[in-house]
Amino acid sequence: MKGTTSPQFENRFYELYLEFFNRAESERRWNVQKDIPWDQCNSKVSDAIALIVESFCAVELFLPDYTSKILHLVRQSRGRAWFQANWGYEESKHSLVLEEWLVRSGKRSAQEVREFSNTVLQREWELPFGTPRQMMIYTTFQELSTGMNYKNLRRKAIEQNDAALATALSFVARDESAHYQFFQDGVKLFMNEDRDGTLEDIKVVLEGFRMPAQDLIPNWEVRGKTIVGEKIFSDRIFFKDIMRPILAVLGTSRQEILALGKTVPDLLTPQSSVL
Repeated sequence: MKGTTSPQFENRFYELYLEFFNRAESERRWNVQKDIPWDQCNSKVSDAIALIVESFCAVELFLPDYTSKILHLVRQSRGRAWFQANWGYEESKHSLVLEEWLVRSGKRSAQEVREFSNTVLQREWELPFGTPRQMMIYTTFQELSTGMNYKNLRRKAIEQNDAALATALSFVARDESAHYQFFQDGVKLFMNEDRDGTLEDIKVVLEGFRMPAQDLIPNWEVRGKTIVGEKIFSDRIFFKDIMRPILAVLGTSRQEILALGKTVPDLLTPQSSVL
């Protein structure tokens, strides 16, 4: 890819990582055991919400695949590789806090959580795209989508009087927002280096976009319908609140991507199948 291995380009990525890390250390670190009001779990939270929490927990369980495979792809870039290692640490806390809530709320037993985890991990996640630039574009859309998932789920937790879940999801959503910001800024660097090539990769990613691990998690058809039914996430949310804002921030638009030709990506319409 044009320009992506220059020292100046990689130095800027490392600067982005340092900005991310220093802000995380000073403003964003939290403790699973100490910072959540676990005594305010609500056992009467609906089964639908518990199923969604379990589903999001399942997505997080593929952390070994996410970290190892993306790290291998970007290992020669200190800024991107070190960010990925830090990202893995923060995502592991998300998995832990969701599992903790499932057990403390009484919605699942510890044994059920272990058995579910073992079932999920019998499968393996693979990289959806093959280049560092395509994966950074993908993770930009994916991280903002994930953050939206958690924010909307937090709203449900508040409605159903579970301060523990609401607090946990507030921390998690804040992490996801920081992750998104790093990836977004990274794509901007790619746009500055090679705008035409980056636009082509955005089109490739949008044509093939699916949320991570949804094809690997047991009973996803029911889980996906529940997520849509509870208004946590949907194709229309992706189109309106994820895709269009990201394209605008990157200085492009749906119309410019469509003008690249070939087939019209289903994901560029609000009737596609994100879930």
